[in-house]
Amino acid sequence: MKRRHCIAACIACAGGARAQALRPLPAAIGFDEGSLPTMYRSGAPAPAHGIYPALVGAAFAQMGRPCELQAVPFKRLISETDAGHVLAGAVIRTPEREQRWLFSQPYFVERLAVYGTGAPFRGLDSLAGKHVGVIRGWSYGEAFDNARRQGLFQCEEVAADVNNFAKLLRGRIDYAVATELGGRMLQQLPAYEGRVLAGSAPLGATPIHLAVLRGLDGAAALLPSFNAAMELMHRSGQADALVAREIAAAAELVRLLPAG
Repeated sequence: MKRRHCIAACIACAGGARAQALRPLPAAIGFDEGSLPTMYRSGAPAPAHGIYPALVGAAFAQMGRPCELQAVPFKRLISETDAGHVLAGAVIRTPEREQRWLFSQPYFVERLAVYGTGAPFRGLDSLAGKHVGVIRGWSYGEAFDNARRQGLFQCEEVAADVNNFAKLLRGRIDYAVATELGGRMLQQLPAYEGRVLAGSAPLGATPIHLAVLRGLDGAAALLPSFNAAMELMHRSGQADALVAREIAAAAELVRLLPAG
Protein backbone atom coordinates (compact mmCIF):
# COMPACT_ATOMS: atom_id res chain seq x y z
CA MET A 1 0.00 0.00 0.00
CA LYS A 2 2.78 2.37 0.83
CA ARG A 3 4.36 1.77 -2.59
CA ARG A 4 1.04 2.49 -4.34
CA HIS A 5 0.63 5.71 -2.41
CA CYS A 6 4.18 6.70 -3.37
CA ILE A 7 3.52 6.02 -7.08
CA ALA A 8 0.26 7.96 -6.98
CA ALA A 9 1.99 10.86 -5.26
CA CYS A 10 4.74 10.90 -7.89
CA ILE A 11 2.18 10.90 -10.71
CA ALA A 12 0.26 13.74 -9.08
CA CYS A 13 3.48 15.67 -8.55
CA ALA A 14 4.53 15.21 -12.18
CA GLY A 15 1.08 16.27 -13.38
CA GLY A 16 1.23 19.37 -11.23
CA ALA A 17 4.68 20.27 -12.50
CA ARG A 18 3.54 19.83 -16.11
CA ALA A 19 0.48 22.03 -15.52
CA GLN A 20 2.70 24.66 -13.95
CA ALA A 21 5.20 24.54 -16.83
CA LEU A 22 2.53 24.81 -19.52
CA ARG A 23 1.08 28.17 -18.64
CA PRO A 24 -1.37 29.61 -21.18
CA LEU A 25 -0.35 32.23 -23.70
CA PRO A 26 -1.07 35.78 -22.49
CA ALA A 27 -3.53 37.91 -24.45
CA ALA A 28 -1.42 41.04 -23.86
CA ILE A 29 1.18 42.06 -26.44
CA GLY A 30 3.73 44.63 -25.31
CA PHE A 31 5.47 47.35 -27.33
CA ASP A 32 7.95 50.09 -26.46
CA GLU A 33 6.22 53.32 -25.45
CA GLY A 34 8.54 55.92 -27.00
CA SER A 35 9.53 55.23 -30.61
CA LEU A 36 7.41 57.28 -33.00
CA PRO A 37 6.19 56.23 -35.56
CA THR A 38 6.91 52.52 -35.08
CA MET A 39 5.48 52.05 -31.56
CA TYR A 40 4.50 54.52 -28.89
CA ARG A 41 2.04 55.48 -26.17
CA SER A 42 -0.46 58.28 -26.68
CA GLY A 43 -2.69 59.19 -23.78
CA ALA A 44 -3.76 57.14 -20.77
CA PRO A 45 -4.47 54.31 -20.21
CA ALA A 46 -1.65 53.09 -22.38
CA PRO A 47 -2.73 51.28 -25.55
CA ALA A 48 0.07 50.93 -28.10
CA HIS A 49 -0.02 52.93 -31.33
CA GLY A 50 2.22 52.93 -34.37
CA ILE A 51 3.33 50.74 -37.24
CA TYR A 52 4.19 47.63 -35.25
CA PRO A 53 1.04 47.49 -33.07
CA ALA A 54 -1.09 48.11 -36.17
CA LEU A 55 0.54 45.25 -38.09
CA VAL A 56 0.53 42.81 -35.18
CA GLY A 57 -3.02 43.69 -34.15
CA ALA A 58 -4.28 43.17 -37.71
CA ALA A 59 -2.50 39.81 -37.94
CA PHE A 60 -4.07 38.63 -34.68
CA ALA A 61 -7.49 39.76 -35.92
CA GLN A 62 -6.98 37.63 -39.04
CA MET A 63 -6.01 34.71 -36.81
CA GLY A 64 -9.19 35.17 -34.78
CA ARG A 65 -7.20 35.70 -31.57
CA PRO A 66 -8.26 38.56 -29.26
CA CYS A 67 -5.33 40.59 -28.00
CA GLU A 68 -4.54 43.68 -25.96
CA LEU A 69 -1.85 45.99 -27.35
CA GLN A 70 0.08 47.64 -24.52
CA ALA A 71 2.71 50.38 -24.58
CA VAL A 72 5.25 50.09 -21.75
CA PRO A 73 8.87 51.08 -21.04
CA PHE A 74 11.11 48.73 -23.02
CA LYS A 75 12.96 47.23 -20.04
CA ARG A 76 9.63 46.42 -18.43
CA LEU A 77 8.54 44.78 -21.69
CA ILE A 78 11.61 42.53 -21.57
CA SER A 79 11.01 41.49 -17.95
CA GLU A 80 7.29 40.86 -18.50
CA THR A 81 8.04 38.75 -21.57
CA ASP A 82 10.56 36.76 -19.53
CA ALA A 83 7.86 36.22 -16.89
CA GLY A 84 5.34 35.03 -19.50
CA HIS A 85 2.95 37.92 -18.79
CA VAL A 86 3.05 39.40 -22.31
CA LEU A 87 4.19 38.60 -25.82
CA ALA A 88 6.92 40.90 -27.15
CA GLY A 89 5.32 42.58 -30.13
CA ALA A 90 8.37 44.11 -31.82
CA VAL A 91 11.88 43.02 -30.88
CA ILE A 92 15.20 42.25 -32.49
CA ARG A 93 16.42 38.67 -32.41
CA THR A 94 19.67 38.30 -30.44
CA PRO A 95 21.58 35.18 -29.29
CA GLU A 96 20.80 36.00 -25.65
CA ARG A 97 17.08 36.34 -26.30
CA GLU A 98 17.01 33.14 -28.38
CA GLN A 99 17.86 31.19 -25.22
CA ARG A 100 14.58 32.32 -23.64
CA TRP A 101 12.15 33.17 -26.43
CA LEU A 102 10.70 31.79 -29.65
CA PHE A 103 10.54 34.21 -32.60
CA SER A 104 8.27 34.76 -35.57
CA GLN A 105 9.59 35.39 -39.03
CA PRO A 106 10.55 39.07 -39.44
CA TYR A 107 7.53 41.17 -40.41
CA PHE A 108 9.28 44.54 -40.84
CA VAL A 109 12.83 45.77 -41.41
CA GLU A 110 13.82 48.70 -39.21
CA ARG A 111 16.51 50.97 -40.65
CA LEU A 112 18.66 52.78 -38.12
CA ALA A 113 20.54 56.05 -38.48
CA VAL A 114 22.92 58.03 -36.28
CA TYR A 115 22.13 61.72 -35.77
CA GLY A 116 24.32 64.55 -34.60
CA THR A 117 24.97 68.29 -34.71
CA GLY A 118 28.69 68.16 -35.54
CA ALA A 119 30.87 65.84 -37.60
CA PRO A 120 28.61 63.41 -39.47
CA PHE A 121 28.55 59.73 -38.56
CA ARG A 122 30.52 57.70 -41.14
CA GLY A 123 30.77 54.37 -39.32
CA LEU A 124 31.29 52.94 -35.85
CA ASP A 125 34.77 54.45 -35.66
CA SER A 126 33.06 57.87 -35.65
CA LEU A 127 31.66 57.02 -32.21
CA ALA A 128 35.02 56.28 -30.57
CA GLY A 129 35.24 58.07 -27.24
CA LYS A 130 31.86 59.74 -27.73
CA HIS A 131 28.64 59.88 -25.74
CA VAL A 132 25.82 58.23 -27.69
CA GLY A 133 22.12 58.51 -26.89
CA VAL A 134 20.10 55.29 -27.13
CA ILE A 135 16.71 54.00 -26.03
CA ARG A 136 16.82 52.20 -22.71
CA GLY A 137 17.09 48.43 -23.13
CA TRP A 138 17.24 48.40 -26.94
CA SER A 139 19.55 46.29 -29.07
CA TYR A 140 20.88 48.08 -32.16
CA GLY A 141 22.35 45.08 -33.93
CA GLU A 142 25.31 42.84 -33.21
CA ALA A 143 28.06 45.20 -34.45
CA PHE A 144 26.83 48.19 -32.42
CA ASP A 145 26.09 46.10 -29.32
CA ASN A 146 29.54 44.47 -29.41
CA ALA A 147 31.29 47.84 -29.82
CA ARG A 148 29.27 49.14 -26.88
CA ARG A 149 30.26 46.19 -24.68
CA GLN A 150 33.91 46.69 -25.62
CA GLY A 151 33.74 50.31 -24.47
CA LEU A 152 34.35 51.99 -27.86
CA PHE A 153 31.83 54.65 -26.79
CA GLN A 154 29.59 55.46 -23.84
CA CYS A 155 25.83 55.10 -24.13
CA GLU A 156 23.33 57.28 -22.31
CA GLU A 157 19.85 55.78 -22.11
CA VAL A 158 16.53 57.62 -22.35
CA ALA A 159 12.89 56.62 -22.82
CA ALA A 160 12.24 58.21 -26.23
CA ASP A 161 14.03 59.51 -29.33
CA VAL A 162 12.80 63.06 -28.77
CA ASN A 163 14.73 63.16 -25.47
CA ASN A 164 17.95 62.34 -27.29
CA PHE A 165 17.36 65.00 -29.94
CA ALA A 166 16.90 67.57 -27.18
CA LYS A 167 20.15 66.40 -25.55
CA LEU A 168 21.95 66.81 -28.88
CA LEU A 169 20.94 70.48 -29.05
CA ARG A 170 22.14 71.06 -25.50
CA GLY A 171 25.48 69.40 -26.21
CA ARG A 172 24.90 66.72 -23.60
CA ILE A 173 25.57 63.90 -26.08
CA ASP A 174 27.57 63.72 -29.30
CA TYR A 175 25.32 61.38 -31.31
CA ALA A 176 21.91 59.74 -31.05
CA VAL A 177 20.70 56.50 -32.62
CA ALA A 178 17.12 56.43 -33.91
CA THR A 179 15.05 54.73 -36.54
CA GLU A 180 15.18 56.53 -39.88
CA LEU A 181 11.40 56.95 -39.81
CA GLY A 182 11.45 58.48 -36.34
CA GLY A 183 14.50 60.63 -36.99
CA ARG A 184 13.05 62.12 -40.16
CA MET A 185 9.87 63.08 -38.32
CA LEU A 186 11.76 64.78 -35.52
CA GLN A 187 13.95 66.64 -38.02
CA GLN A 188 10.79 68.34 -39.30
CA LEU A 189 10.26 70.11 -35.98
CA PRO A 190 11.45 73.75 -36.08
CA ALA A 191 13.81 73.16 -33.15
CA TYR A 192 15.72 70.44 -34.98
CA GLU A 193 15.30 71.32 -38.66
CA GLY A 194 18.69 71.95 -40.22
CA ARG A 195 20.44 71.48 -36.88
CA VAL A 196 20.22 67.74 -36.17
CA LEU A 197 21.47 65.82 -39.19
CA ALA A 198 21.67 62.16 -40.11
CA GLY A 199 25.06 60.60 -40.72
CA SER A 200 26.32 59.90 -44.22
CA ALA A 201 26.29 56.15 -43.52
CA PRO A 202 23.37 54.14 -42.12
CA LEU A 203 23.93 52.23 -38.90
CA GLY A 204 22.18 49.19 -40.31
CA ALA A 205 18.89 47.42 -40.85
CA THR A 206 17.39 45.10 -38.26
CA PRO A 207 14.50 42.66 -38.79
CA ILE A 208 11.60 43.00 -36.33
CA HIS A 209 9.91 39.95 -34.80
CA LEU A 210 7.07 38.90 -32.51
CA ALA A 211 8.49 36.86 -29.63
CA VAL A 212 7.06 34.56 -26.97
CA LEU A 213 8.56 32.91 -23.91
CA ARG A 214 9.56 29.29 -24.45
CA GLY A 215 7.45 26.73 -22.60
CA LEU A 216 4.11 28.52 -22.72
CA ASP A 217 1.23 26.34 -23.86
CA GLY A 218 0.63 26.94 -27.56
CA ALA A 219 3.73 29.09 -28.09
CA ALA A 220 5.14 26.97 -30.91
CA ALA A 221 1.77 26.76 -32.69
CA LEU A 222 1.14 30.50 -32.45
CA LEU A 223 4.10 31.59 -34.55
CA PRO A 224 3.32 29.71 -37.81
CA SER A 225 -0.22 31.12 -37.72
CA PHE A 226 1.14 34.61 -37.15
CA ASN A 227 3.67 34.21 -39.97
CA ALA A 228 0.94 33.09 -42.38
CA ALA A 229 -1.36 35.96 -41.44
CA MET A 230 1.43 38.53 -41.82
CA GLU A 231 2.51 37.08 -45.17
CA LEU A 232 -1.06 37.37 -46.44
CA MET A 233 -1.22 41.00 -45.29
CA HIS A 234 1.98 41.85 -47.15
CA ARG A 235 0.83 40.09 -50.33
CA SER A 236 -2.58 41.78 -50.31
CA GLY A 237 -1.20 45.29 -49.74
CA GLN A 238 -2.90 45.59 -46.35
CA ALA A 239 0.44 45.88 -44.57
CA ASP A 240 1.59 48.76 -46.78
CA ALA A 241 -1.71 50.57 -46.24
CA LEU A 242 -1.39 50.21 -42.45
CA VAL A 243 2.18 51.49 -42.50
CA ALA A 244 1.16 54.55 -44.53
CA ARG A 245 -1.77 55.23 -42.20
CA GLU A 246 0.38 55.03 -39.07
CA ILE A 247 3.11 57.25 -40.53
CA ALA A 248 0.51 59.90 -41.33
CA ALA A 249 -1.01 59.68 -37.84
CA ALA A 250 2.40 59.93 -36.17
CA ALA A 251 3.36 62.91 -38.36
CA GLU A 252 0.37 64.81 -36.99
CA LEU A 253 1.25 63.87 -33.43
CA VAL A 254 4.95 64.71 -33.69
CA ARG A 255 4.12 68.36 -34.44
CA LEU A 256 2.74 68.61 -30.92
CA LEU A 257 5.88 67.27 -29.26
CA PRO A 258 7.84 69.69 -27.05
CA ALA A 259 11.16 70.79 -28.47
CA GLY A 260 13.13 69.96 -25.36
